[in-house]
Amino acid sequence: MIGVVVPTRNGGARFARCLDGLLRQRPAADALVVIDSGSSDGTVQAARRAGARVLAIAPEDFDHGETRNRAAAELPDADVLVFLVQDAVPLGEGCLAALAAAATRPGVAAATARQMPPPEAGPLTASTVEGSPMGASAPRLVGPFRREELAALPPERLRGLLLLDDVACAVRGALFRAAGGFPRTGHGEDALLAYDLLAAGWALAHEPAALVEHGHAYDSRSVADRYRLDAAFFRERFGCRVRGGPLATLKGFLAERRRDGRWAQAHAIDDRRAFRRASRHLRWAQVRAQRDGSRGPLGSAPEPRPLPGPQELRA
Repeated sequence: MIGVVVPTRNGGARFARCLDGLLRQRPAADALVVIDSGSSDGTVQAARRAGARVLAIAPEDFDHGETRNRAAAELPDADVLVFLVQDAVPLGEGCLAALAAAATRPGVAAATARQMPPPEAGPLTASTVEGSPMGASAPRLVGPFRREELAALPPERLRGLLLLDDVACAVRGALFRAAGGFPRTGHGEDALLAYDLLAAGWALAHEPAALVEHGHAYDSRSVADRYRLDAAFFRERFGCRVRGGPLATLKGFLAERRRDGRWAQAHAIDDRRAFRRASRHLRWAQVRAQRDGSRGPLGSAPEPRPLPGPQELRA
């Protein structure tokens, strides 16, 4: 059984496209649960027309981890739980099937879909999505690790191994329930669950055969808010400074600009000068925000929650 969970709030046209993408899936999902936190734009009605079971919570009760858990609790028999955000649009007819198959391969606990920029995305959004680990066109497997091996990794390396993104991911239902779901948190619930799964001896997969459209058109202010929060999360929860000082910040800026430059060379850009100028402003805001979020006391990796390993689940 495949159950799908989507948290919503005023999802608009993008959520309508998400629902259309879900309805095109073959085989179809066995159940869809939408948990809404105060929509006023017809999101709830659209979800019900698509056959979803809809739960309602107050906006102030939204939590990135616990809200998804409440919806997943409506699917106690799901072999695979698929988590989507409201603006992630499944592409083709086999997205869910490919994602579920990847998450249930021997020794694999969860899988993340490949993200593609939506057609309306601007050049910088497209460059960001296609250049991210979740935009990779090749399959990737992280793990398995022995628990002591994982604990010995430097925090900077560990950050790159937490290969789970609930923009569009699938998790074995039995493992998700054994973990008690996502941790309650305002950010990074998928990274925390990924750490628990790796510590239990499981592998995580990136599955490019499962495609979703997703991408945000950030400006300098919104990109700063996003990347500052992300850097603070990894500093506090895993002891990792994403940008540890002025030199690391400069290197990060130059690396991001080079990546944008490579993307521009591979695509038809109407105004390359404007693209370079926008890249310069946006990437500087990004790395400065990462530097700001990296300042402050270092935390340490959490104690992993106890979970059954592959041998215990015979997987």
